[in-house]
Amino acid sequence: MEFIQESGFTIKQGKEEAFQQWLVANEQRLAATYPEGTGLIGVYAVTWTSEKEAGAWRMLERLDSYGALDRLAAAGKDRSSDFAKLSMEMAAFGDWDRDAPWSQVLLKRATDATIWDPPQEA
Repeated sequence: MEFIQESGFTIKQGKEEAFQQWLVANEQRLAATYPEGTGLIGVYAVTWTSEKEAGAWRMLERLDSYGALDRLAAAGKDRSSDFAKLSMEMAAFGDWDRDAPWSQVLLKRATDATIWDPPQEA
């Protein structure tokens, strides 16, 4: 089974260059701290989109199951872990105002999803 978690977010105005520099220095380090069954695909700047309120940045993570969400949560809660420390450093760049654009999407690989057509009427 495979999922992609997409998190859209906004960076504080005037902090975008510093955020990019932080990513250059730390994105690979952060990726190496992900718990088993999870992984950082990468952090992306949105170059174009039709979404008006999804944020100008996206973080993509690979998950092997719904349970991987729990492993990510546990790793983030362990404030002594490198995962939590680097995640908090990255989060410090975010604009967490309730009105700032953001989004959350969980995608399940189509070949793993339960998909069916409704019964046809006779």
